Amino acid sequence: MIYRFFIIPLLFIGCGSVDTHLPYPLTISEEGLGAIHPDTPINQVNTLLSGFEFDKLSQVSSDRNSVILQMKRGTHPIAQIVSDESGKKIAAIYINSNLIKNKQGIGLGEPLPQNDQIRCDGPECISKNEPSVHYRINPANRTILEITFSRL
Repeated sequence: MIYRFFIIPLLFIGCGSVDTHLPYPLTISEEGLGAIHPDTPINQVNTLLSGFEFDKLSQVSSDRNSVILQMKRGTHPIAQIVSDESGKKIAAIYINSNLIKNKQGIGLGEPLPQNDQIRCDGPECISKNEPSVHYRINPANRTILEITFSRL
């Protein structure tokens, strides 16, 4: 009987807490983000990355129109997936959460290691092995501020 008094509040606390875990590990790499890659049709992203919510946004300017999918876990943004000018394929992926890591298991807020494979020009860094994955760092402590996937 006394256990019920402890378990029931824990259930309520758990239901209202922020989901700080992904339904499965997601890695940003030269291939893309998890199951999506640059040739993935933008309208299939939500079926290939199950367990996430997607808000469809639009970016309209005088020189281009693109679709932006805001990928969320609960109410928390995880990534933004931006289409090419045709609105059909993926042009860029912007990581907005430290829950998504690179192949080395490093994410936002963590230091980018210094080695021969990583080339930096001020705060912008690229790995020689993965030229489509770009990092913006704080040069003072090499903390990753932004991870972007973009094939130019």
